[in-house]
Amino acid sequence: METPTTRIQGELPISEVKQFFTAGSSGDFETLYRQVNRQALAPFFRSYLSTNSVILDAGCGRGDLATQLQLHHPYCIDLVFEQLCQSRRLDFIGSCVQSDLAYLPFEADTFDVVICANVLHYSGFIGLEELHRVTKSNGRLLLAFLERSDYTRWAIELAVCWGVFPPFMRDAVLLDISDLKKLNVIIEDSATVVYLPPWFMVSRTVPRTGLVVYVLRKTVSVN
Repeated sequence: METPTTRIQGELPISEVKQFFTAGSSGDFETLYRQVNRQALAPFFRSYLSTNSVILDAGCGRGDLATQLQLHHPYCIDLVFEQLCQSRRLDFIGSCVQSDLAYLPFEADTFDVVICANVLHYSGFIGLEELHRVTKSNGRLLLAFLERSDYTRWAIELAVCWGVFPPFMRDAVLLDISDLKKLNVIIEDSATVVYLPPWFMVSRTVPRTGLVVYVLRKTVSVN
């Protein structure tokens, strides 16, 4: 099913983002994140999944992380229809919907687990709120995002100059732990993705700067 998408709530220009991924010009960018998925994110998230969970892969791209995690028919959304078409060819992928994070076409409390890796910089806090909304009480959010710090801004600028990141990443909408604390969640686990050539890995001992990963448990709201 396809739903119309007109804009991203945030600073990133949606037309440039869609053109970048639609035109197939994202080779180095996606190669980098496939390596991160395989070496760091999938091993970190795997223990927090169960085969009976109803799972949303928010910003699934071509289905790489879902493949690494061996998910069982997850629901998938992505901004770019062409990427959804490629992920849909994977037999284990479930329903696919074209959507941005700001307007998820699901009812509240739908999913046991919501996975969102390397996507929240397109939407900022409004996307995080939507992911939280569609997660069931006591469900989990497995997140990987670029946190908000001078270090991360410097790293993004360097990656743009080297041609690894597209120029629109300079306007990435970054989050930090203060944003997580605005939600009804418990932080169950967290780590930082570090690069020790030739491998990416997660570390729980270094500061949470750069690309960070969080496992959040949604708590029941008390009115």
